[in-house]
Amino acid sequence: MTTTPLRGPGELDGPVTAQPVGSGQAQSPPDATEIVRSFNASNSAHDSLWSRVFHANDAVRHSTEEATLARAAGERAHVAHLAIQAEHPQRRAPRLRQLALAGVSVALDAVACYFAAQALGNAQLETVAWAVLFLAVLGSGEVALDYYKERRPRVWRLLVTGLAIFVAGLGVLRYSYLATVGTDQTLAALVAAVLFTAATAGFVMLGYRALRAAETAPTWKARRVALKAAREAAAADAHTARSVVERDRLADAYMSRIRAALLQNCTASQLPLMEAAVRAHLLGRGA
Repeated sequence: MTTTPLRGPGELDGPVTAQPVGSGQAQSPPDATEIVRSFNASNSAHDSLWSRVFHANDAVRHSTEEATLARAAGERAHVAHLAIQAEHPQRRAPRLRQLALAGVSVALDAVACYFAAQALGNAQLETVAWAVLFLAVLGSGEVALDYYKERRPRVWRLLVTGLAIFVAGLGVLRYSYLATVGTDQTLAALVAAVLFTAATAGFVMLGYRALRAAETAPTWKARRVALKAAREAAAADAHTARSVVERDRLADAYMSRIRAALLQNCTASQLPLMEAAVRAHLLGRGA
């Protein structure tokens, strides 16, 4: 049996290292929520600022949700517009602009129609009425040509023939008026009538081509809906950005006030972590 010799009070097995109190495990930083609660209780202004930060954070969340919905609606409207536009890929010009161009082309025939009406009207008012009627026929002809081009080709050809005869008839009326008011100016009246007739036919063709390039009514409506949705999505994104700026401004103000309290409750190495925890608490990302 082996016995261990007793050692005296001065005898040790080896060197002993002194262990500081509390060095067994790393000291955890204080809870951010408790520090915020204590800081808010110290002054009502702190609590008010904290409440405004959370109110601004709620505004950011709500505006973000609205912006997400607005962007989704805008994307759906854009896809719907592309689907409708695909039915008539060659007709992409803005409808209102093209209608205005067609109207201008008809208005440019006003002088020629007035000269033709002079051969029928015995008074100024009657002449103007005939001129307006001639312009209405030309404008209606342009619209009808555009409408029946793809729907009823046979009707379209009949309309082309009818409009050609009508324009030629206006030329005859202009010639008869110009030849009547002139003296020995038969050739000049003929040249003027031919030029006016050519101009009338050219303006009608220009108006027709403007209508052919115009987007269809369903495409125009779909594009307007898509543009409106895009504007609403952009406005929602802008509102969200303003809400974020306001929320961050209030959060920065709160952090600037609570930083001194954090230094009293944690070490310098723990300060960045504590600031991050408090900011996460303010932004609703956890304590």
